[in-house]
Amino acid sequence: MLKKQDILEIIKIGLILFAITAIAALALAAVNAKTRPIIDANNLEKQQAAMRVVLPDAENFESENLKTDKMPETVTAVYQSTNHVGYAVLVAPNGYNGAVSLAVGVSADGAVTGVDVISQSETPGLGANCTKESFRSQFIGKTTDIKVVKNGAVGNQIDAISSATVTSKAVTKGVNDAITAALLAKEAN
Repeated sequence: MLKKQDILEIIKIGLILFAITAIAALALAAVNAKTRPIIDANNLEKQQAAMRVVLPDAENFESENLKTDKMPETVTAVYQSTNHVGYAVLVAPNGYNGAVSLAVGVSADGAVTGVDVISQSETPGLGANCTKESFRSQFIGKTTDIKVVKNGAVGNQIDAISSATVTSKAVTKGVNDAITAALLAKEAN
């Protein structure tokens, strides 16, 4: 049976721990509130740089996001170039360790003009190789229904990253979804 003194000691320790936790939570909330605009601005800048990389012939991009509910769920945004050479599509398919955030350029005729990895958390040395130009450049010029093969890609196929088939398939799904979204955006305009 606990004595009254023991119960008071437990309550005292509980209140101290609660106070420490509350102070830490408030401090984290304050830091988050202060840094959130900077983080958002940096992410936007990174996104816009990726859009310029994947659609290099674009003069600029319309500010309106053309994403609709009919587009694949991996699509986060679709922006048309101001000179109508194509679309920059932002997608986030699920890879092995989480979402792989991509910018995909799609020309007005539906061919991939570029793929850039904005962020990823894939396994270093394996899935993280999706950021390498040798992998990403395989998509350029491809059109709908791109497939992943383990070796000897021909036509509308790409070679998978060795020991990272899940990541390869995720990026390919993102690119296929981006092409679909660009074609849907073109039909809507």
